[in-house]
Amino acid sequence: MREALRQGWIVWLGLFFFVMQPRSAPAQTITLGKRQVYIQADTLKLDVVLDSLFSQRALDAIESGMTTSITLELRLGPEDNFKPLDQILRIRLDHDIWEGQYHVVRHASMPDTLQTASFDTVRSFCSNLKGITLGPLSSTGKQFVLQARVGVNPISPEQQQRTRKWLNLLEKGSLLEFFIPLDRPSERTRWIEVGRFNLEDLK
Repeated sequence: MREALRQGWIVWLGLFFFVMQPRSAPAQTITLGKRQVYIQADTLKLDVVLDSLFSQRALDAIESGMTTSITLELRLGPEDNFKPLDQILRIRLDHDIWEGQYHVVRHASMPDTLQTASFDTVRSFCSNLKGITLGPLSSTGKQFVLQARVGVNPISPEQQQRTRKWLNLLEKGSLLEFFIPLDRPSERTRWIEVGRFNLEDLK
């Protein structure tokens, strides 16, 4: 009897979360606009613009007040030996629907925050990234290729963790996981080429 009640609660909770989730929409293709790799104080840096950053699904989630996470991963090296860079730029976007305010925290080599009522300002803040540190110089005489991968997740890692703890989830393949796919991938691009260069050419 207890097990039947437990399974009943799981079904009802699953249906509840399924109804409350933002409706899915096809993910937009995130592309790289203007980009520049340069040297500053013997450190390799990047300025880049992310075009079409927010899909309709992400916009719906933001407007509903869900915390959204944005990540920019980078890797650098000769084509046959890419190495992920330690620098992963993370942005956390919160929307206070009661106050009509957006709060954005951009975690990078120089953390920055934004508080505004304008989503256009938010879009620009999240899309126009400057001074991303790629690392110290390493002259090898080889041509380097820089690639980026962008992810937009309308459910923050913290929300996933809290939900799992609250529901005391989950075994793989359970009925509740069918309704609440917490491990579904974010809207993440494939690796996009940012540029090719020799370090000597940037000096």
